[in-house]
Order: sequence, then C-alpha cells, then structure tokens
Amino acid sequence: MESQNRNVWILVAVIVVGLCCCALAIAAAAVGWFTIQPLDWTGATSLRSERSEEAFVVGETPSLKIDNFAGNVTVRTGERGVIRVVATKKAPRVGDLGRIEIQTDEQNGDLQIRTSRPSGFMNAAIELEITAPAGTRLDADTGAGNVDIDGLTGEIDARSGAGNVDVRGAAGTARLDTGAGNIGYQGTPQGECRFETGAGNITLVLPADLNVQVDLNTGLGNIDVDYAVDGTDTRREVNGVIGDGSQGSIYAQSGTGNIDLIRR
Repeated sequence: MESQNRNVWILVAVIVVGLCCCALAIAAAAVGWFTIQPLDWTGATSLRSERSEEAFVVGETPSLKIDNFAGNVTVRTGERGVIRVVATKKAPRVGDLGRIEIQTDEQNGDLQIRTSRPSGFMNAAIELEITAPAGTRLDADTGAGNVDIDGLTGEIDARSGAGNVDVRGAAGTARLDTGAGNIGYQGTPQGECRFETGAGNITLVLPADLNVQVDLNTGLGNIDVDYAVDGTDTRREVNGVIGDGSQGSIYAQSGTGNIDLIRR
C-alpha cells in the first residue's frame, strides 16, 4: 500500500512539474510575440481608410490629452505654439468610417482629442500622427495599439491596453504603462517615474551620471542593471539607490519579461 501511495505521489509531482513547464513556455512565447510582432494597424490592408488633418494654435507648453479607443498613436516634436493632428480612420467598409467619431476640444491653449465608435462596433481603429511643441505635457491612452513619442521634454503619461510604448528624447517625469507589450524609454528621468507592463520587456536607456532611487521587479524574467546599486540586487528584484538618489525615483515592474537599465 505504501508503495502504491508513493507511486501516486510521484505521478502527481510529474504532472505538476509538466504543467509548470508548459506555463513557463507559454509565458516566454508571449514575451517573444510582443517583441517581434507589435500591434500594427497600418498593415491592416483589408480595412478601408479616411484621412483628415487639423492644426490648433496652443501655448508654448500646452497640455495634450489623447483618449483613443484603438489604434497607434505617434507624437513628434513640431513647431512652437501649434499642434498638428493627422487622423486616419480605419474600418472594414467605407460606410463604416462615418460611424467613427473624432472630437477635439481646445481651451486656454490646451487640446483634448477623444475618439469613439458605436457600442459593439469591432475591427475599427484610428491612427493618430501628431506634432506638438517640445515642452508639451502629454497624457495619451489607446485601448489597443502602439504609442510612440519622440522629443517631448514635458511630463509624459502614456498607456496602451495592448501594444508597445516607446519614448525617446524625454527629460522629465514619465509614467508608461501597457497591459501587454514592451516598454522602451530613452531620456533623463526626473521626479517619480513609473514603467509597468503585464507581459513584455522594459528597456530604459539612461544617463551615465544617474542619481535615482530604484524599485525594479519582474515575476518571470531577468533584471540587468548597468549601474552600481546600494541595496538589494538580485535576478528578480532590485531595490536601492544609484548615485546619490537626488534626481527622483524609478519604479519598473513586469509580470512576464526582462527589465534592463542601460548606461548611455
């Protein structure tokens, strides 16, 4: 009887180990998928499209808020005092394009952009290509799609429900978040900066003379830091101070993926 019980427990252990290995393989595959296959509405050749363009006179350091139901969002540095918006609607049929709405609200030198579609209307998106003054304070949210920001030195808050979030040339507070996708940041962080992804890699390219507090965590992946850290420094968790910590703090968390702090 004892031999039979032992055999049963051995079989159970083998099954549990096998299930864990499968879970790890699936998670690793998910990270790889987001790395090489980001969401790309521009490649949806089966969708019909309609393009529009508008320009808005704003302040030198305006606030720009974007709430997009789905589609890629690109923001680049442009001329002073002007925000230019190129919006491309995408839908299965030409007649469906009119059901997609773009609302803009300009007040006191700031701009808000909101897109919407009828309830239950699937397989549609709006791709936004925007130029704005370098000092623009940006709050961008897309339900599904990539967010790409280049050259903005104001406060940046960017989110995607599913897609990559990339920021280059930043110099200030940053909060980047995606439910599933990679996060890339190149710049000089200041104040409290947060980088979070449910499934994907986080890559931060930072100044050589970095002085921040760090709190880095990954559930399944590795953490690699090019700096000396005064505190806890393990494969899955890094918590402590780089330099004298006077510039601010960096919090980064990935549920499934690697975190890299690279010295520029």
